[in-house]
Amino acid sequence: MTEQVKEIVVPVDGSDNSTRAALFAVDLAQSFGVGIRLFYVFPAASVEIIGMAGMSRADIDQAAQAAAQKAFDQTRQALGEAGGVTIEQETSMGDPAEEVIRYTEDTPGVMVVIGRRGLSRMKSLMMGSVSDKVIRHAQTPVLVIT
Repeated sequence: MTEQVKEIVVPVDGSDNSTRAALFAVDLAQSFGVGIRLFYVFPAASVEIIGMAGMSRADIDQAAQAAAQKAFDQTRQALGEAGGVTIEQETSMGDPAEEVIRYTEDTPGVMVVIGRRGLSRMKSLMMGSVSDKVIRHAQTPVLVIT
């Protein structure tokens, strides 16, 4: 598998589980000799709510970038020096699971290391889980950190 993995993508949202996933990904990236891409998705539901509040597209983009930067900063602080692993950042907007899946489809050779947020069973049944959707639909290796 190491010959096929060219990059590890880690969806981050500022949660403890996404931070744990990033920490695990650093060790994995060192073993594979690849870089990491921190991937933040500003949720589509947030875009709709902000849009209903009368904010312009530029304001929405600014809110998305601020939220992404906060998640990136938290993650990078937890990672520290990251053992010489190259870490890049990317932001997207939409449904988090769909955007992660799209990224894996558009970028050959990626592996996803994703944290499981730990929604209650009822919420998971009603809303679904990002990690569950990614596991089911990604055409790439996915590792879930709980």
